[in-house]
Amino acid sequence: MTTAKQCDIKLPPKTYPSQMPDDFALLLLESPWWTPKSNPTRASSLPFFQGLERLHDYFNVYYSTFYDSRSFETALSQDLIHTHEKRQILYIGAHGGKASIANGRASTILEKVALHGYKIEGVIVSSCLVGARDSNLWAPIMINRTRWVFAYRHEVDWLNSLFIELALLEALALAEEGYADNRETLLHTFGDALAKFNPQMPLGSAGEPLADCICLMQRAKYKRNPENVTSELIEHAWPH
Repeated sequence: MTTAKQCDIKLPPKTYPSQMPDDFALLLLESPWWTPKSNPTRASSLPFFQGLERLHDYFNVYYSTFYDSRSFETALSQDLIHTHEKRQILYIGAHGGKASIANGRASTILEKVALHGYKIEGVIVSSCLVGARDSNLWAPIMINRTRWVFAYRHEVDWLNSLFIELALLEALALAEEGYADNRETLLHTFGDALAKFNPQMPLGSAGEPLADCICLMQRAKYKRNPENVTSELIEHAWPH
């Protein structure tokens, strides 16, 4: 019997976007998910995204932690935004609620992105329920160059949501500069990544399907106000 480790497995060829190989950064801000007593090995999203970093030479990950609004602002303003890459995406990983991220208010934490994230093109909020209120997500995309925020409308499974985010981040890293300025181009980028998954896959903790759990807000170029484009995203990813 031949084991998987003995097989001659060929890795897919590396592909590169039109930008320079060092021109994409993932700013990864994460709050501890569990205490050492309940999870001694301290599960983190970092190793998953380091896989993308090792697979694609142009994909650079910068990591820091936070616990509340104040430590979030410190980690972002004094550490993570001081990177040289032209293209930057912020990933916020923490337990959440309809009005909270970690031990801070969701709207307050995302206001810090608006205050300091002048180079951030988009934000993934990997926190349960934050996407249930559009108002939670407005602040980052009202000013600066931040064009979109992706979040979850329900409580979601930790590992399965990471698989979705891996697909999204790879697609975003490969996207051409300016993809987020136009609604159709943004929907194409997100939709093609999500199309790899079954829209009826149970992602929510109460069995809610993937399509019901996601939320995408965008402020397209030359638009004054952000718009919820979730329905259009679902139609693009899984057309009837």
